[in-house]
Amino acid sequence: MHQDNREMTKQIKDCIAACEACARICGECHDDMIGMSHEGHAGDMDLMARCIRLCRECADICHLSAAWMSRLSPFSEAVCRLCAEICDTCAEACEQHAPEHALCGPCAKECRRCAEACRHMAGAAA
Repeated sequence: MHQDNREMTKQIKDCIAACEACARICGECHDDMIGMSHEGHAGDMDLMARCIRLCRECADICHLSAAWMSRLSPFSEAVCRLCAEICDTCAEACEQHAPEHALCGPCAKECRRCAEACRHMAGAAA
């Protein structure tokens, strides 16, 4: 059930922009890691595999969050709470992998920014 009295606020627009930016860099980070040489990084293979999966999942939930907020779905706050959780988890993995991969640092930063915007968005409806 959608509420007709909802309107596109600056907070929603800012959160959508944060989700879109996070999805974009997570996709770039994911794609770039898939093409990385694995020579000399045997110990980091588990971390890199986890990071690749999390970047993919983070991009997916960010796309979903942005789409639902764009439609002013009353369920967008719940999706934003999940998005914040996944963004934080992705950021942690990327922060650990940043010494091995140049995009992981910027990706982690964008994930943290998106998580904060989504937490703020989810809290605004509470």
